[in-house]
Formats: sequence, structure tokens, C-alpha cells
Amino acid sequence: MKIAKKIVCWVIGILNLLVVCGMIACAYSIYLRPADYPNWSFLGMMLPLFVLATLLFLLIWPLLKWKYCAISLLGIIICWSSIRDYCPINLFKDVPEGKTINLLSYNVGMLHNYNYKSGKTEIADYIINSKADVVCLQDVWNFRKEQPYASFNTVYPYIHKGEETSCDCVLLSKFPILSSQQIDLGSAAAKCMSYDLLIYDDTVKVINCHLESYLLSDDDKQLYKQIVKRSVHMKDDQEEDTINMKQSFWWLEGKLAKANAARSLQAELLKAMIDCLPNKYIIVCGDFNDSPVSYVHKTLTEKLKDAYTESGNGPGWSYNQSGMYFRIDHILMSDSFNSFKAKVDKYGQESDHYPIFCTLEMR
Repeated sequence: MKIAKKIVCWVIGILNLLVVCGMIACAYSIYLRPADYPNWSFLGMMLPLFVLATLLFLLIWPLLKWKYCAISLLGIIICWSSIRDYCPINLFKDVPEGKTINLLSYNVGMLHNYNYKSGKTEIADYIINSKADVVCLQDVWNFRKEQPYASFNTVYPYIHKGEETSCDCVLLSKFPILSSQQIDLGSAAAKCMSYDLLIYDDTVKVINCHLESYLLSDDDKQLYKQIVKRSVHMKDDQEEDTINMKQSFWWLEGKLAKANAARSLQAELLKAMIDCLPNKYIIVCGDFNDSPVSYVHKTLTEKLKDAYTESGNGPGWSYNQSGMYFRIDHILMSDSFNSFKAKVDKYGQESDHYPIFCTLEMR
């Protein structure tokens, strides 16, 4: 009996070590530059799976040998920074009185589910009712002509609109816009705008960006769902399906790796620009198309803080389509801000993203 228990402990211990090593690889993949290692750029997305498996071992070991809980605990400690970035836990604090800004960032996804026949303006009503002082919109198509946006003028006296016929970044503000500048990220699939806002007698730099998209078609997203389902339900005798799934996976992986590589270069450009800014107050927000456990996020948070990590709770998935559950929309801030009550609001179906909201205190 003792020998059998030892064998079981050895087998589970080895599996536990392998899972912990995988978790560490995922957590520290943020230091691998996708432009140099594109095929390894997806490791960060797999972190939650390895964390869950590690926690499972943590539940098993007390039934066998308590001391082996140390394997999982040590792994969690080593990966804690990335785990907290992915799924922060914070106590809610009351928003202080004084110099505060309610900020909303929202990829409206060209209003892909907007009902033009009825002319409903649910997305515009949501933004207005959010009581946000500054709203950064991404993926806005033809802002000047779309019905849903007509009511913004009554609430936001300062609006910076993008180009007339392209998917753009748009700023809605209750504070004066002193200047604006388009930032060239070297790709038609990426948009970025820089604004100077006059807020409480200080100049606040706001950068609204939509980094390189994966440009996945509906067929691509359906393919992703099929790969996930088949990997779970695959039977041993389905050799042909296995070959087709592998071919589909590598085709899709190549497409994603190319976007990841481009996005890493864009993040480096943004960081270089941010490093040169003289502003005390800096906000960078938008659709980064990358998770909190990524090279892009690590690069941009070297000198900025993540508002959701500071004051949000849970994984906060902001993408809501095709079984892809990730937080790819972010609000970053300089050290001169404190963040309160950051949240990803599970609102509506007019976009394939959820809006992210927080209150910032100017120190």
C-alpha cells in the first residue's frame, strides 16, 4: 500500500512540476519580443489554464502529502505579478472628492449589430448615462454621418472626430481640447491619436489607440471555435480530423503571430514617445488587442500603471465574441494618478467589445 502511494505521489509530483514549469513559461513570456519570437507570443494567453491546473494540484496534495503543496505555492509566488495582472483582486475604495476624472474607453466595433432601420441609439445612451468626463472611442466608422452619435453634442462640448471615411479613434470630452495629433504606427490596421486636455488647470496628455488588429474574419473565428471543440472532444480514431485540425491551427497561428509581431513594434514606438513626454499627467487607453500578460502590456506599463490592475477585480474580459475571452482593452496612467473602481461593464451587443471604465484622481 505504501509503495502504491509513493508511486502515485511521484507521478502526481512530476505532473505538478510540469504544470508549474508551463505556468512560469507563460508568466515570463512577456519578456519575449514577438517581432523576434512570433510563434511564442501566445504563451501569455494560456496562463489562466496553467493557473487553474496548479490550483487543482493544490487541492489534491492535502489528501496525499501536505508538504508537496509547496510545489504549487512556490510556482504561484514566482508568477504572482503576471497572475495579478490577469486577475487582480482589490478592495473597493470610495472615490475621494477633488480632482477626479471619469474615463471611459470603448471599442464600438463599427456598431456591427446596430439596427439602422429602427434608429435605436442604445450605445450613445449608454455612453451619455455613464457620466464619463472623457470618452475614448475606437473603431468608429464615419462618425460624422452615423445616427447613433448625433446626441453627443448635447453632453460633450469638445469632440475630436477622426477622418470622414475610415475606422478612427474619437474623443468626447467635457474638458477643453488644447491640441490633437495623429501618431503614425506604421500600419493601416492601427490607429492612434494624442490629445492635450485642459483639466483642472493642468494639461493632461491622453493617448487613444487601437493597436494592430488580428483582422479575423467570421470564418476565422468559427475555425477557432471548431479547433477548441475538437481538441476537447477528439476521439482516437479520428485521424483525418486530427490532421485537418493541425493544418487549421498552424494556418491560424501564422496569421495571429504576424499581428503580434507588428503590435510589439507599435508598442515600442508608443513607449519611446511616452518616455519623451514632459507631461506630469498621462493617460494611454484603448484597444491594445493584447492581454495583460503580453509583451505589449509589459512594454507600455514600464512607466505607466494599469488602472484595472490597481482598482479592478477579476479577469475583466472585454472581448465578447466567438468564445475568445480576454481583456484586450486597457486604461494606463502615470504615477500622478490614483485609480478607483475600474471595471469592464458587460453592456450590450452592439459591439464585439465591452467598455472599460474607471475614475482617476489627479494627485
